[in-house]
Amino acid sequence: PNGRHYIAGLFGEDGLAMVDLWDEQPRARRILGGYGRGEKPLPVYKMPHLRGWAMAGGRAFLPAIGRHEVLVVDTSTWQEVGRIPVAGQPVFVMARPDGRQVWVNFSVPDYNRVQVIDTPSQRVVQTLEPGKAVLHMEFTPRGESVWISCRDDNRVQVYDTHTRELQASLAMDAPSGIFFTARAQRMGF
Repeated sequence: PNGRHYIAGLFGEDGLAMVDLWDEQPRARRILGGYGRGEKPLPVYKMPHLRGWAMAGGRAFLPAIGRHEVLVVDTSTWQEVGRIPVAGQPVFVMARPDGRQVWVNFSVPDYNRVQVIDTPSQRVVQTLEPGKAVLHMEFTPRGESVWISCRDDNRVQVYDTHTRELQASLAMDAPSGIFFTARAQRMGF
């Protein structure tokens, strides 16, 4: 979020490449190489991208491609410090603006679910089923609500992030991305 690091996923590989843009001579270095080593990967149906990673409390929460896990990385060392088992292959792993929770959606066949992770305990605290084909999630600027697009149900579901209760259900034709203008000026978002 501060623009210091450029991180890229490596297509077809377990690992990432990172460049520290503050170095006098920036160069790519490999991080999290082989996080799935020795395990048979699952077929990947939807590739996580830009907003697929969350930063919260000095940690990065990353979707483990081809796994049913969220990787937890210490951002001071860029070393893996944990793995959180989740309901399916994560696509977007998004932090509530205060960093207290991370919300995760999934690819086929589990794309009707969203799981909420408590960041201090690094545990899933709730599984929601907002609708078919959950494609994107977006938090309101203060994080009191999250808007979730459910493409195949033609709805956007709005949840209270504290109670995790449904606040509103908005009819919409095949909603996909949800992007509030409040984040337009923030670097890395």
